Amino acid sequence: MKRTLIALTLILTAVLIPATASAEPSARPSVKAATLEAAKDAVADRIDKRLDALKKFETSLAAAKQVQSGHRGTLTKLISDQRAGLTALKTKVQGETTAAAVKDDAQSMVFDYRVFVLTGPKVRLAAAIDTELAVVAKLRTQPGADAAKLDAIEATLKGKVDTLLAVKPGPDGDALRAQVQQVRAAAKTAHADLKALRKTKK
Repeated sequence: MKRTLIALTLILTAVLIPATASAEPSARPSVKAATLEAAKDAVADRIDKRLDALKKFETSLAAAKQVQSGHRGTLTKLISDQRAGLTALKTKVQGETTAAAVKDDAQSMVFDYRVFVLTGPKVRLAAAIDTELAVVAKLRTQPGADAAKLDAIEATLKGKVDTLLAVKPGPDGDALRAQVQQVRAAAKTAHADLKALRKTKK
């Protein structure tokens, strides 16, 4: 997330800039060390926020009963792997001795995981789309079902979850958001079409 990187960059810049000339030479290391610790704490705090988010995603996934088993397995592994990776990264951050290393860790926290930009949407959209597909299947069993419209809705959704789950995290947040948006748009279209179809049956 851009705001996260900007905030961390400001903190880390303070570490990289030498102490002012007016400061006593003996005071510079302690000032720099304190600022480095602040930077490490800031990164660790943001890692904790991501770990908290993963816990919520896990709870949401468990509650989404219509998620297909294959999708559930992929998402469960993703959440588990990201939790393990971020926990290890937090330990690494706490042991860093240079601002440059902390900055690299901060970038890894964002670019290598994309918890908010990608993981959260994967869970939410998989739940939404698989639920919509379950609704389509149920509507097919009802008398007078409009098979053509149901086919069209199913075609809109087919393969979208698999496509989204295949997207990998990376530095280009805008590109990731665009890929998520394509799947989200399909889910919204299907939702609107299902809602309209239900109204015609009343």
